[in-house]
Amino acid sequence: MLIDNDSEEKYKYDFIERNKVLSNSKFNVFFDHLKTNDGYDIKDFMVVKPKISNDDNVVGICVIPIHNKKFYLMKGWRHQFNDFVFQAPSGFVEKDESPSQTALRELFEEVSFHCDSQNLISLGTYLPDAGLIEGKVALFLAMNCIKKDEFYINEIGTGDMVSFTQQEIMNLINSESNIGGSTIVTALRGISYLQKL
Repeated sequence: MLIDNDSEEKYKYDFIERNKVLSNSKFNVFFDHLKTNDGYDIKDFMVVKPKISNDDNVVGICVIPIHNKKFYLMKGWRHQFNDFVFQAPSGFVEKDESPSQTALRELFEEVSFHCDSQNLISLGTYLPDAGLIEGKVALFLAMNCIKKDEFYINEIGTGDMVSFTQQEIMNLINSESNIGGSTIVTALRGISYLQKL
C-alpha cells in the first residue's frame, strides 16, 4: 500500500499543552489543547494515561490460557453494561515488571492457571483505543497451562472460566456483542499462530 506523505501532512495537528483533570490509583486523565492546520482549537481532547508503562509504552496485558487444547475465557459481570462479558485475563504492568511477567502473574491471580515462561507466546501489541488511551496492550497466548487448586482472587470483572475450541471461539467472536476488544484481538492472533504450527 502506497501512502502519499504530502497528503498526510494535512491531517497533522499541533499539540499545545496538557492539563491533568483527574487521577486515581491507576490512571491520569488529561485534557489536551490541540490546534488543527486550519486554526480550529480543541481545548478538551481527553486522554486517559495509565500511570505505569514500560519503554515501549506498554501499559497492560491480555493473555489467553490454553488448557487441554482449549481456549479459556472468563464470563464476568460488568456493571457498566448491566450484563456479563467474555474476557481473557488482563491487567496493568507494575513498576519494574516486564509484560511477560505481568501476563504470568495475572494468569495466576485471576484464574489460578500456571504457565511456564517458555510456554508464553508473545502475539505483539495493539492500541486499545488510539484516540483515548495513551498506551499499548501486550498480547499473549499461554500454552500448556496447568490449573491450580488455589482459588483465584475475586476481582471486579472476573468470573467463571468457559472453555472454547478454536471454532467455538471464532463463533463467539462473530456472534457475541459482549466480548472485550483485547480478547478478540488476542484470540484472532492466537488462532493464526496455532494454525501456522
